[in-house]
Amino acid sequence: MKVLLINGSPRADGNTSELVKRFIGDIGNKASVEEVRIFNTDIKGCKNCGACQRAVLEKHCTVNDGMSALYPKFLSSDVVIIASPIYMWQFTPCTLAFLNRLHCLCHSADFSYNEMAGKKMAALVTLGDEEEVADFAVNGLKEFCTFFSIGYLGDLRIPFASKEKISSGEYDKRIKGFAEMILG
Repeated sequence: MKVLLINGSPRADGNTSELVKRFIGDIGNKASVEEVRIFNTDIKGCKNCGACQRAVLEKHCTVNDGMSALYPKFLSSDVVIIASPIYMWQFTPCTLAFLNRLHCLCHSADFSYNEMAGKKMAALVTLGDEEEVADFAVNGLKEFCTFFSIGYLGDLRIPFASKEKISSGEYDKRIKGFAEMILG
């Protein structure tokens, strides 16, 4: 199984990155996992030019930025894990831009072309509040998956996250269970 883990955290050594590290430790010897940190990658939001909806584009999108290198990674993966802290009830802006730009992989008007169909997706989420604060972001991801015929596998939310709590082993059972669920 090939897993692409999109890490949208701004901190290379923060809460989400610690959760990702623990998750990869549980799943890494049973699957091929590639983590891509996107916070410092130039990924512009969709500009709604419509070119991807009028024709199948060889490079998927007319915007030439850091996303161009991520399309092949996304398409060659079996499972995509979205890892992000929650800021103001939402994923980080770079995470949202990544998800927005996947639209070019599908002609959503008639679904005659959908390179996302059959993919599987899940989320790893850290937040400084109750788990419910992540509902807006996670429910949006679930709707995204439903619309584009992507199988949503679930999410793991770490409320009131701190790197110390995550690295202490307090969440190891939940992280291991999440990894096992991803492996199916």
